[in-house]
Amino acid sequence: MKLSTRLILLILGCLLPILTAQVYSQTNLYAERRQQLGALVLRQVELANADVNSIVDGVHQLGVLAVQVPGIGQTSEDCDRKLDQLRSGLPRYRFLALADPVTQTITCVSEEPGMDLLSTRPQVPSWMLELIGHEGTSTGHAVFARETSEGVLPIAVAMPSPSGGVLRTVLVAGLSIRWLADHLKSADTQQSGATAGSELYVTDSDGMVIGHAGASAQPPPTRLPAWLGPVIAHGTEGVTTLEDPKGRSYIVGYMPLAAQSYGLAIVEALQLPKATADLDQANYQDLMVIGGAACVALLLAWLAGRRFIVKPTDALLRAARRWREGDLSARAELDDSGSEFSALAHSFNAMAAGLEAREIERAAQAHLLEAQVAERTRELSESNNRLQVEIAGREKTEAALHQAQKLQAVGQLAGGIAHDFNNMLATVLGNIELMERRLAQAAKNWTEGDTERLQKLIERATGAVQRGGQLTSRLLAFSRRQRLAARPTDINALLQELVTLATSTLGRRVQVVSELADDLWPAMVDPSQVEAGILNLCLNARDAMPEGGTLTLTTDNACVGRDSEIARSERDLAPGDYIRIRISDTGSGMTSEVKARAFDPFFTTKGPGAGSGLGLSQVYGMARQSGGSVSIDSTPGEGTVVTLLLPRATEVEAVNPVAAAPVAGRATGRPKELVLVVDDDHAVRQVTVEMARDLGCEVVQAQDGEQALSILAKLPTPPHFLLLDYLMPGMNGLQLAQAIRDRNITAPIALVTGYAELSEVDLSTSCLSALLRKPFTIRELESVLNQLRTMPSDAAVLEHGLIGQ
Repeated sequence: MKLSTRLILLILGCLLPILTAQVYSQTNLYAERRQQLGALVLRQVELANADVNSIVDGVHQLGVLAVQVPGIGQTSEDCDRKLDQLRSGLPRYRFLALADPVTQTITCVSEEPGMDLLSTRPQVPSWMLELIGHEGTSTGHAVFARETSEGVLPIAVAMPSPSGGVLRTVLVAGLSIRWLADHLKSADTQQSGATAGSELYVTDSDGMVIGHAGASAQPPPTRLPAWLGPVIAHGTEGVTTLEDPKGRSYIVGYMPLAAQSYGLAIVEALQLPKATADLDQANYQDLMVIGGAACVALLLAWLAGRRFIVKPTDALLRAARRWREGDLSARAELDDSGSEFSALAHSFNAMAAGLEAREIERAAQAHLLEAQVAERTRELSESNNRLQVEIAGREKTEAALHQAQKLQAVGQLAGGIAHDFNNMLATVLGNIELMERRLAQAAKNWTEGDTERLQKLIERATGAVQRGGQLTSRLLAFSRRQRLAARPTDINALLQELVTLATSTLGRRVQVVSELADDLWPAMVDPSQVEAGILNLCLNARDAMPEGGTLTLTTDNACVGRDSEIARSERDLAPGDYIRIRISDTGSGMTSEVKARAFDPFFTTKGPGAGSGLGLSQVYGMARQSGGSVSIDSTPGEGTVVTLLLPRATEVEAVNPVAAAPVAGRATGRPKELVLVVDDDHAVRQVTVEMARDLGCEVVQAQDGEQALSILAKLPTPPHFLLLDYLMPGMNGLQLAQAIRDRNITAPIALVTGYAELSEVDLSTSCLSALLRKPFTIRELESVLNQLRTMPSDAAVLEHGLIGQ
C-alpha cells in the first residue's frame, strides 16, 4: 500500500470520531423529537376528546333546558313546534325527538326537511331502541338518511323533572356528522403549526368515522383504516408507532372506547417523515458541511503526499529497481536535502557503492572458479553415467522383486486354501475306496440297503469331486505354483481343435482366422494348460469386440539369441528355440495404464460380476512356469496382439503307469477297538468313520474339541486310539491333544492334517504318536492303526520323529 494512500486513510480515521459523534447526536435528536411528538399527539387527542365530550354534554344541558319549556313532553303539535323552535337556534342538530322508553313510541319530533330517519313514527326506529334504554347521557351508532346520505350521531339523555326526579321521556338529538367534521377542522386549524401532517379521527363503537380533521386532500374515510383499528380496542389511552400498508411510519395517539363514558373513540395519526422534515434538512446540511471539510482535508493530504512522500519514494524505487537489475552504479537523487527521505537515500547510495565493490571482487573469484567447476563437471558426468547404469539395473531388480512379492502374496493365499482342498480330496478318496471295498465284497447277500448305501457313497464322492475341481482350478491359476505335466505337444493340432471349439463359442459376429506354420516345432508344455490359456485369450478378444470383428491365430518358430530383438524386449528369457503364438483381434484395445496391470491377479475392466481378473494371470503363470514368456502389444481403438513364447521340445519322456495296489480286506479275528474321530468337516469325518468301521473298529465321533472332551468324560472306558484333525474352529488338534493328556488319558493319538504350513516344531513338542497326512487312503489309515497298536499306551513323541509322515 502506498504511503499517500496510508496518509489518506489516516485522515479518514481522524474524521471517523467526528462522524460518529454526529450520528450519535442525530440519533438522540430523533429519539427526543419522537418523544415530544408522542406527547403532543396524545395532548391533541385529549383536547379533541374534551371537545367531543363538551358537545355530548351540551345535549344534557339541552335536556335540562327543554324541561323548563312548558308543553314539551306531551303528545301534541305544540310540542313539535316548540322542539322545532328550540332546534332552529342550534344548527349542530339535524333533529330533536322525544321518545317514551316504555311504549317505545315517539311523542314529538323536530326534523329538517329531507331527513327520513324518523319515518317510522310514532314507533321508535330500530337504531334508537338500544339508545333510549339507557339512563343518563349516551351515544348511539351513526345513521344516514336514504335521500340525502346525510349522517347524524344520535345522542340520548333522560330528561329530568323540575322536582329533581326523572321523567319517562328521553330526549334524542341527532348531531350532524358534517357539522362535527367542520368543527374538528376549525379546531385543528388553530393548532396547525404544532400538528402539521396529522390526521384526527372520531369513531363510534363500530369504527365508523363520525368526525375527521387533517391535512389530507382526499375525502375522509367512512370507516377507520384497518391498520388503525386495533388501537380503539385497547383498555387505556396511549401512544404507539404503526406503519400503514405503504410502509410509512406514524405516531398514533388514541383514546379507546373503554376509556370513554359515551362510547366514542378518538385517534390521531402523525406521519413521522413530515414531522421530522426539519431534522432531516438540518442533518443534510451538517453532512454536506462535514463532507466538504473531509474532501478539502483529503485533497490537501493528497497534494502533500505527492510532494513530500510520493516524489521521494519514486526516486528511491527507481534507484532500487536499477540495483535489482544489476546496475549498482545507479544513485538515488533527491532535491529536499533536509528530509528523512534524503538521509535514507544517502544510506542506500552508500550501500550500493559497497555492493558494487563486492561485485567486482566476486567477478574475479568467479573467473577463478570456472576452471574448477569445469573439471568437477567432467567428473560428475562420468559418475552420472555410471549411476545411470546402476539405476537401470536396480529398476530391473526392483521390478522383478515387485512381481515376485505379488506372486508370493497370492501363493500364501493359495496355501490357506490347501487345507479345505485336502479335506475335499480326503472325502473323495475315502468314499471311492469304500465303494471299491463294497464292490469287492459283493456276494449273494447283497441287499437293496447295500445298494442304497453305495449310491450315497457315490453321490458324496461326486459332489466332493466337483467342488475339488472348481477349487483346484481357482487355486492353481491364482498361485501360479501348479506342477505342469509338460510333454512334447503339437501346437498346430491343438489350435486346430481349439478353432473348432472357439468358432461355436465366440458367436457368428467374430470371424476366426488361423495362419499356422507348416514346419512348426513341437513345444514342451502342458497341453491342457496351453489350451485353457489360449481359450481365455480368445474369450477376452471376443469381449473386446462387442460389435464383431476378426480373431487371428498365428504360429511360427522363433530363435532367441543374446543380442536379438526378442531378448532385448524379454530380458529374463533364456536364449534358445521357442514356438511363437500370436492371438490378435480388431477390438477396442488397451490403454497404457490397463496394459501395465493386465497380468495382475484380480485386475479386470469388465465391471463387477463380469470377470474374476484371473484369465490373463493364469496365462502369465503358465507361460513363465513353462519356461517361456507372454507380452501384450495394444493400441486403443486399433486392437490387441498377445504373443506367447513357449520352449521347443528336445526329447520325449515316457510316463510309466503306476500299478494299483491290491485292496485290503476287512480286518477279522481281532476284538473291536474303540476309536474317537474328531473333525469339523462333516464329509471328511464321515469318510474316516466309515474307513475305521470297515477296518473292524468301533467309532465315536465329534465335530470339535469341546464335544470331544464331553464325549470322553461320558465314556465308561477310554478309547484305544484317537484321530484328531489339526485345523478346527476354537481348539485345534494340538491343543485338544494336550487337553486330553491333562485328563490322564494315555491312549495313542494320531494327528490328521492337510495343512501345508504346519510347523515341525509344533509336531516335535506335542504329545502325538503319529501323523496322518490328508488326503489319505484306507491302506494308510490301516498302517497308522497297526503302528499305534504296537506302541505303549503312554507314548507321546517318538524319539526319531512321528510315524506316518
